[in-house]
Amino acid sequence: MFPTAHPDLMGQLANERAAGLRADAERVRWSRRALATWRPARFVEPAADLSRVTPVPAQPLQAPRTGRAA
Repeated sequence: MFPTAHPDLMGQLANERAAGLRADAERVRWSRRALATWRPARFVEPAADLSRVTPVPAQPLQAPRTGRAA
């Protein structure tokens, strides 16, 4: 008996299964949202590291001038 005398059932089932999986994958691809496009990253200004800054001595407060001599 030659192989051509018997139908290749396993190969046919495998082909049908592969076609079904491809169709399912295509359906899932179309049901998803479009992928996000590339955007530049948002620049965030880093917080100042105050531990590396030397404190400035505070200036003494002056009373406001009223325009009269004391």
